[in-house]
Amino acid sequence: MFRILIAVMIAGVIATGCSRQQLSVVGSERIIENSGNKPGWVKKIPGESDEFYFFRGFKTGALSLEDGLTDARSNAIRQVLEMIQAQGLIDYKKARVETGLAESREDVGSVTEDGLKILSKTVASGVKELESYTEKVERYTPGGIRYFFNVYTLVRYPRSEYDKAVALAARESNAVGRAQSNAQAREVLEGLDKGLPTY
Repeated sequence: MFRILIAVMIAGVIATGCSRQQLSVVGSERIIENSGNKPGWVKKIPGESDEFYFFRGFKTGALSLEDGLTDARSNAIRQVLEMIQAQGLIDYKKARVETGLAESREDVGSVTEDGLKILSKTVASGVKELESYTEKVERYTPGGIRYFFNVYTLVRYPRSEYDKAVALAARESNAVGRAQSNAQAREVLEGLDKGLPTY
């Protein structure tokens, strides 16, 4: 019995010593709280469906939970905008080829890119937050223990809103095209505004 008691005490001292040493290393950290089991979408974003695109916004190392949530949502919206800008420009170039306009007309493309940047005015209203996951992290820094938050948010964006956003960008760009007397840009943008198929 005495030997067992000694063995348990030695094991406890070793475990305590190891954990203290590990946690006292500058830069080491551990999760001390979370909002539940980590969902699968944190690592793998769901694939798009017939109705929606899905995006994961995130912010790590936030100083407060509120800041982390705000930054994670902003990150997700930025991803939606980037997708629309990239895909919208592809759709525009496809429409340009279908109408027989030369690919070398860089001025036509620049008018469209300017119009697609306008999307930030309206995209946020179409984004819906589905779920959030948060972690509170204890980190050992040169100044002592500090606390941070890792925040992840899953949002969806309707395909129908994407079509509206591209049409809006086309209308706005069309106005820019008129101002610049760019007849070729107007022709293609008017076609997109009327609902040419997007891919």
